[in-house]
Amino acid sequence: MENDIQNSTDVMDYSDYSYTPRTITPVMICEQEDINTFVTSYISTIFYILFCISAIGNSIILIILVKKEKLQSVTNIYILNLVVSDSIFSVTLPFTAIDQSYNWIFGTILCKMHTAAFHIGFQSFVIFITLTTLDQYFTIVHSWSTSSRLRLRYAVCISCIAWGISIILSIPDVISYTVINNDLGVTLCKFSAVIGDQTYLWLSIGHYKHFIVFYIVPLSIIIFCYIQIVLKLAKSNLRKKSRALKVIFFIALLFFLCWTPYNILMFLLFKKHIELFADCSSVPQYIFHICQTTVYVHCCMNPFLYAFLGTKFRRHLKCSFKRHTSRNISQQEISLKTSLANGI
Repeated sequence: MENDIQNSTDVMDYSDYSYTPRTITPVMICEQEDINTFVTSYISTIFYILFCISAIGNSIILIILVKKEKLQSVTNIYILNLVVSDSIFSVTLPFTAIDQSYNWIFGTILCKMHTAAFHIGFQSFVIFITLTTLDQYFTIVHSWSTSSRLRLRYAVCISCIAWGISIILSIPDVISYTVINNDLGVTLCKFSAVIGDQTYLWLSIGHYKHFIVFYIVPLSIIIFCYIQIVLKLAKSNLRKKSRALKVIFFIALLFFLCWTPYNILMFLLFKKHIELFADCSSVPQYIFHICQTTVYVHCCMNPFLYAFLGTKFRRHLKCSFKRHTSRNISQQEISLKTSLANGI
């Protein structure tokens, strides 16, 4: 569903479509040059920046997790899966930026691969955020060991199931998305009903899957878990454990702040409140694209949360930086001594 919305920001054909229960006739929202310029000049640039930041940050965290942490806790296993999900999701950003600036130029196969990466990355990301929060809940509230062998096995099995669910739920989107040419001859990678004339039905399924399964349910679980954790910490006054919660708490908070405005807006649009855009006013158009962009911002924020809020990650980063710096200094000194000796 999100891919269908994002592809509506095409430069030459800036249009979106509303499918109501009574009709599946596409309704054009707007065609505005200033909005097109805003999308192609600013939003696309942000996507490129987000991709670069995400790639660097996730690579650093992946190295620390594998080499330093050794994946000896359930939390680290879920964080590793979060990094993988985040990486898969961020890979779609350059393609989205190019699509917004130059239309879809990559063909049908890459269109479906882009759709698969987008949905698998996003869906698995939300699942692992929820699982990480649940892990913190059971560890603190119920005093479960986070490093027991049995829990580690369960975490690996649950992670495999989570990936399976993400892949299975992405199959309908991969099947439905294809490369089409609109009335203006612009090539788009977007939703196209393939089973009879049931466009609205499949759009409805995609909308409610996203809104309920990957927003309402995870948000409810996260809120419940953190309420219980806060109550537990308030009674026990365990400050050390509360510090360890910072990373997970801010990840959940970032998820809420980034996704809530977009989901509310998408829910209103889907429920026939499309009149919001009927007059082609610039303000609601900007609001729509800003809300949509905040959804993508979360893919690059997590590495910084790990680096600046996580004590272990920060310590590993400092040690690695000092080791790398001292090694470079030693090499420079050896090279300088060798040069001087040769010169003499």
